Amino acid sequence: MPVLDGVILPSRWRISSRLLAAWPIDEDHLLEIWPAGYRDGRIQWYYRLSRKRRTIFAASDIRSAAGTVLSTQELVNAARSVLAFLTLRPGDVEAEYFDAYTATQLTWRDRYAEELAAFAMEDTCGYCGSTDHPSPGCPI
Repeated sequence: MPVLDGVILPSRWRISSRLLAAWPIDEDHLLEIWPAGYRDGRIQWYYRLSRKRRTIFAASDIRSAAGTVLSTQELVNAARSVLAFLTLRPGDVEAEYFDAYTATQLTWRDRYAEELAAFAMEDTCGYCGSTDHPSPGCPI
């Protein structure tokens, strides 16, 4: 199993009580992410998105590109990819995409996904709106 040895966490990130890399997206939301292993030459990522310590999503269905090496930038890329995936809304994909969502996940999507999607946008900081740095490492 890969570990984060040698990977420097972006500013504002920390190691969670579950011993996972943790990105505090905003005051209420935390995305924990960890390289769960390699599959087909790609890093498979475990993630957990919580709001006020309540789990909304947890899975390990995201993988990096083939041949990707674990690094700080790859950790940030994976976190942003996970968040982009979790903040999809009706109109972004076919309605059937949400068929397996729980009532809690649907309620969360309807209340928070649009706002949090900004944190996953490439080349835009969801914290301050700057295009000088990505959200996960915002120095504010």
